[in-house]
Amino acid sequence: MKNKGIVIELTALLDVILIMMFWLMMNLQNNNDNIRAEAEERISQAEQQIQSAEENVSEYKKLADEAVAEMEKMQAEIEEIRENTEREIAEAWKKAASINDNATANQYALDKYEQGFLITINLRYNENSGIFISDNTGILEEAIITPEDISEKLISAFENSGLSQNDVIMCAMTYDGSEALYRDVRTIRTAVYDIKEIYPNLYCTYINTKER
Repeated sequence: MKNKGIVIELTALLDVILIMMFWLMMNLQNNNDNIRAEAEERISQAEQQIQSAEENVSEYKKLADEAVAEMEKMQAEIEEIRENTEREIAEAWKKAASINDNATANQYALDKYEQGFLITINLRYNENSGIFISDNTGILEEAIITPEDISEKLISAFENSGLSQNDVIMCAMTYDGSEALYRDVRTIRTAVYDIKEIYPNLYCTYINTKER
């Protein structure tokens, strides 16, 4: 009877130990699950933070690239404005110099005109109809009424009179409107216009003596 009692007491003790071990294993499993869940949550948070940081870096890089591009664009615009300004200043100085040169040349021509210097182109009809080109010293050239001959003789007359291509040249073409043919007057006008390519500062007036 006593031996049986001992067996019964050991069996009960063994049951208690098994229950405690089961409880301990359950607690360990729960702790492991909690630790795993917590670890996964931390890993997820870390991944989100990394992703957020990468997005921020990407956004910052994009903003930096845009800022650099904008600065380069502004620098290019400033450079273009500077070049345009320098070109406009150079053109302004060039125009100012040209205006000054033209004013000097015009004044020189006016002074010579006041002294009686004027190139005249007279259209006459006689046995040898044609034009007579003169200055204050007398007749310089004579030409028949064709654009080619008139142009050639006008250039020769200017050279004989000591005029250069850059000089301001004042001339007057005179004709008697009661006998001058329209085509002849037009031919002379055409010849004068043609040589303006060589003498850009040539100014000619046309006077109908019949109207006086």
